[in-house]
Amino acid sequence: MTIDLIGGGSLGLLYGGKLAAAGVEARIWCRTAEQAKELNSKGILIRNAAGDCCIRAVPGTFAAGTLEEFAPAWSQKPGRWMMLMTKQKDTEEACLMSAAKLLGDKQAAGNPPGVVCFQNGFGHMERLQKILPGWPLYAAVTTEGAKRTASHEVVHAGAGTTWIGAGGERLDGRNEKRLEDLAEMLQNAGFSAVLANDMDSRIYRKLLINAVINPLTALWNIRNGELLASDVRLQAMRQLLDEALAVYDACGIGWEEDIWDQILDVCRATARNTSSMLKDVQDGAETEVDWINGAIIALAQKAGMRAPAHELIAGMVKGLSIREE
Repeated sequence: MTIDLIGGGSLGLLYGGKLAAAGVEARIWCRTAEQAKELNSKGILIRNAAGDCCIRAVPGTFAAGTLEEFAPAWSQKPGRWMMLMTKQKDTEEACLMSAAKLLGDKQAAGNPPGVVCFQNGFGHMERLQKILPGWPLYAAVTTEGAKRTASHEVVHAGAGTTWIGAGGERLDGRNEKRLEDLAEMLQNAGFSAVLANDMDSRIYRKLLINAVINPLTALWNIRNGELLASDVRLQAMRQLLDEALAVYDACGIGWEEDIWDQILDVCRATARNTSSMLKDVQDGAETEVDWINGAIIALAQKAGMRAPAHELIAGMVKGLSIREE
């Protein structure tokens, strides 16, 4: 079974490295030729939270190339699955550069690969359906902790669970069997992979968690666990959560009564982790705040209301990336 991973970031390296080390035929498609060259020459090194090497996918056990090279490679040797590992802000562009170029391919038209979307936020599935009409799309939510430290290295900061399912609907028999095979492959590679019939709920739950934790860590330049260090920080978290829950109520989106406790538990479990939003700020890169807190703002507008706390926090995070000439 050939697996194509779109994106050579933290999740792409983590999943690609573990799959390749387990003997799966994996191909990783990167934004730059430089990263693809380094992966092909050095392999993938996965370190644990202490910095020790725990898994290495040696060169030759997988292939790496650029997004532009995906379509011709797939036409020569079709893959069964395509795992979208890019950040949500990059997903549509990555698809247009890679998978969308297969729309005229007869093999892809007759038997397109299953596409598993690992993005945060919501709304990307609908946009991807327009880019890849007729292709089977699935949603994934993961709590795996990963941080890319070099173009061929990633730190596995914390083991988690990966839930996979059909967004917006229950799995039918054919989809379930197909996803069972994928889940088994991930399990054999050392992941905790579970099929789920409640992917929309899981996506909205993760959106809440990210909308509370990520922007505050980015603004205060702190790790996740440090959010719990003072009442002032906890009050800011609670304000963001309460406003988001009011938006969910107005939109008819369900949420769990213990969601506050879940957020605190995530902070404790990932206490030493640097959130992806903080990492983007540190790297001078565009953050996903428009796709996380911006998603809360968009839901509020849809319901005819405002989310002023999320509007303020989104503007403040975007202000961090502004540099004077």
